[in-house]
Amino acid sequence: MKILALSEAHILAIHGLAIIAASKERATVAKISESTNSSANHLFKVFDILVKAKILYSVKGPAGGYFLKKPANEIYLIEIYEAISGKIDLDNLCHDKNAKGIGLGDLQDLCEKLSLKFVNFLQSTKLSDIKDRADII
Repeated sequence: MKILALSEAHILAIHGLAIIAASKERATVAKISESTNSSANHLFKVFDILVKAKILYSVKGPAGGYFLKKPANEIYLIEIYEAISGKIDLDNLCHDKNAKGIGLGDLQDLCEKLSLKFVNFLQSTKLSDIKDRADII
């Protein structure tokens, strides 16, 4: 069981965008799926979400591929994360504040602190901060 984990879609989105940002040549799904050892079909689905979120755009044809909609230093990881999962509800990071239940204050506090640290990291980290760690194609 994983307690704190990113979904495969989150990982593909962040890693795929980092590859695009770091790439010296056009980035295609075939190249990125090979580099990330992932399914091209799943990557297409993830990239479709990122296109709809206006983080990526695609060009069809022989010179086609995927391109960042804006510079990597203007894309925060929170945008990518929320494109995949939806807007983070900062008022209900770990539980519904209105829910009644047994008092687990210490555990809830820890969950809140870890979640806020994660959200703060996503809000303060730009794609350009991580692109140098991507596998360049």
